[in-house]
Amino acid sequence: MGVGLYTYILCFLSFFVFSQNSFHLNANQQNLYIDKTLDPDDLHIVFLLPFCVEQDSLLFSFNIDSLIMNPDPLKDHYLYKKTQISIDFLHGFLLSLRQFKEMEIKVSIFDIKEGDVAKNILDDILQKDLLNDVDLIIGPLFTENFIFFTNRLDQETPVISPFSKKKHIPYANEYAFQVPVPIDHQLSLLAQHIFNTHKNDNILLIKRDTILDTLSRRIIGTEDYEIVIDTLIPDDIIYGDIFLSTLKDVLVSHSDSLSFKEVKVPANVIDSIHHELDTLGMSNIIIISSDNDVFVTDLLSKLHACRDTSMIVYGLPELTDFNHISVYDLMDMRLTFPHNKNVNYSEVNQFIIDFHNYYNYVPNLKYASVGYELGMYFSNLLFYYGEILPYLDYYGPQNILGTTYDFIKLKDGGYQNQATSILRYSDFGYEKLQMQLE
Repeated sequence: MGVGLYTYILCFLSFFVFSQNSFHLNANQQNLYIDKTLDPDDLHIVFLLPFCVEQDSLLFSFNIDSLIMNPDPLKDHYLYKKTQISIDFLHGFLLSLRQFKEMEIKVSIFDIKEGDVAKNILDDILQKDLLNDVDLIIGPLFTENFIFFTNRLDQETPVISPFSKKKHIPYANEYAFQVPVPIDHQLSLLAQHIFNTHKNDNILLIKRDTILDTLSRRIIGTEDYEIVIDTLIPDDIIYGDIFLSTLKDVLVSHSDSLSFKEVKVPANVIDSIHHELDTLGMSNIIIISSDNDVFVTDLLSKLHACRDTSMIVYGLPELTDFNHISVYDLMDMRLTFPHNKNVNYSEVNQFIIDFHNYYNYVPNLKYASVGYELGMYFSNLLFYYGEILPYLDYYGPQNILGTTYDFIKLKDGGYQNQATSILRYSDFGYEKLQMQLE
């Protein structure tokens, strides 16, 4: 980590050590600046983030002014994980605001900390009406705190959950926004594509089944051991059921028949797969409904060894940037998966350069890029329309740093990002396929 990061953190410490601070941002200059003069007509964005600065005791070991002048003691210091996540995410969002030079924005930052303390802070924020006249709320980041907060929030303000994938997130509040695309939505679309595209092919759904593992365990209070059976129920079963449910719907709506077989594997590796393949002229279409690296790597290796040039393999979103097998083999098998991200490396590289130029360190891209993308998406709405919800339906899908955002209003719930593409390994990158849903 670079020194510049710590200098920046220390400049903000006087804000974070208290629960909340508001300041004014103007991007019309070369650098963002802080102005304590707040105009009630400014757009207002609130961040509820777990900075947890009390966990970084070294920051309180020195005089703040001397550390700003000479931050060398912090060179080898690593911040608490949630502190780092919050700072990377916030920096990414603030970097996006430089694209909107005519916007006047009030930003309020709350350090909501973690554990039970977080709920007390959130409760206090609501009871003191500190969120009146707010245009956008970012956070809390983690599921439990987000649900706690949105269940108690009684105002028509968009509240963004940047990272949680839990299904109930958008149902906590009708103004809640879930950013990660739910996997059940992605797999449902992928399943429709597969069963509509490969009606005349041999389709195999391969997944791990319930795994029984024999363990030797010491009996408490004795020197003796006992044999116990440990039962593992993998997520493969849940993912597989999505494909099976979609298959039934396709068969009912089209009155078609398919060559389909479900292969259940009660282990983390499969003994053999060659005998399941069709060798009489039909193309073999393989669906791997697992995100277990060991199982997927073993299965892909054995499928590639079959040397079936007509084979197409489908899998889960985790297959993006899959580095356990040669990319040549992945392209040979035409490995295909659903995702809402098709990285634009030139844009991402420029983002990293810009981030480093402003903050003098390279962030964890997983958090900083999401902050930047959300900043671009929602700030653009605020910039052009002055508010978000009335105009969201006309906004359409937006692609930022290769990630697509397309928020859909749910019945009896809030908003969910449902942007999904079907990508296939090709030419050392990804080919975007035309989705076949009918």
